[in-house]
Amino acid sequence: MLSVAEDVVKDPNEEEAEAKSAENAEDEARSSEVDPAEMAEEDLSYEAGKSSGDEGPSASGPDPRDTQIEELTQQLLRTRADFDNFRRRTRQEREELVQFATKKLLADLLPVLDNFDRALQALEGVDEPQMKQGIEMVHRQLTQVMHQYGVTEMEAAGAPFDPSQHEAVMQEQVEGQEPGRVIEVLQKGYLLHGKVLRPAMVKVSV
Repeated sequence: MLSVAEDVVKDPNEEEAEAKSAENAEDEARSSEVDPAEMAEEDLSYEAGKSSGDEGPSASGPDPRDTQIEELTQQLLRTRADFDNFRRRTRQEREELVQFATKKLLADLLPVLDNFDRALQALEGVDEPQMKQGIEMVHRQLTQVMHQYGVTEMEAAGAPFDPSQHEAVMQEQVEGQEPGRVIEVLQKGYLLHGKVLRPAMVKVSV
């Protein structure tokens, strides 16, 4: 039995088509390749565009966020100032409350002090040294306690009449004395921490 190797004869038109197909494939491969230089230029263009886009509001005008930050800062400063003023007023009110908490009690003790003054005046012409000494001692102790609580005696005699501190109950024309002066103190006046605790009853010149 004989084996015969038969050669396959190709059609010339088929060979030409295969060649053209191969050339087209090479062109497509070359066109799909990316040039590194072109890629670098594209990257730079993208970064430049991104940077210019970030500038946005600052390039066209002030950033609204800066305005909002400024408004919030001013509001915070005003709030702090209001709080400082409130704290200062609260401290002053507390100090005044401590200073004047005993105002009524001290005012009620003033008649007692007046009675000691009258007793000492009555004993000036009496030969009772021990009694006078005892009354002076009690009077001195009471005066010291009043001073500790901020009570001081007004200096009214000879001063110009002040309706905020003096209560005029009598008037008298005195030769050589200018009008509107306190010429006699009928009842002592007292201050509590510099404020009137009881006005002085006085006689005023006219």
